Amino acid sequence: MKKIFFATLTLLFSFAVRASEEPTEKVLEAFNKTFLNVKDVTWDTYNNQYEAKFSQSDIKVRVWYDADGNVVKALRYYYGETLPIFIRSKLNRKYEGKHVFGVTEESSDETITYHIILEDEKNWIDVKADAFGNMYTEKKYKKG
Repeated sequence: MKKIFFATLTLLFSFAVRASEEPTEKVLEAFNKTFLNVKDVTWDTYNNQYEAKFSQSDIKVRVWYDADGNVVKALRYYYGETLPIFIRSKLNRKYEGKHVFGVTEESSDETITYHIILEDEKNWIDVKADAFGNMYTEKKYKKG
């Protein structure tokens, strides 16, 4: 009986803690002003930051806010067509014959970094690029 009581108490406490960690009004206001036409928004809380996960125009997005509604960091996951033209052009020249499999765009108030996965018939290539078009191969893997 004690085990059931403590299990129930723990479960109720975890729901109570979870409910108290909803985004602040400032966070929700900042989110709603910034992101329109989003789908499937979910919120999580970690280390006094609020994380929103959602889709917008077929791009998966994760955004972290502080309690005052300031964006701390953002990740966007997409395909090569969404890369800025400047980056795509340099990428095509430097890695001719490779296809962009996917992109993770990481941004903060300090920088924007693109983690680009390229592929050809034999290899996966992990390329890191900055907003200025500087890029280098981080890792290269053989397929199968």
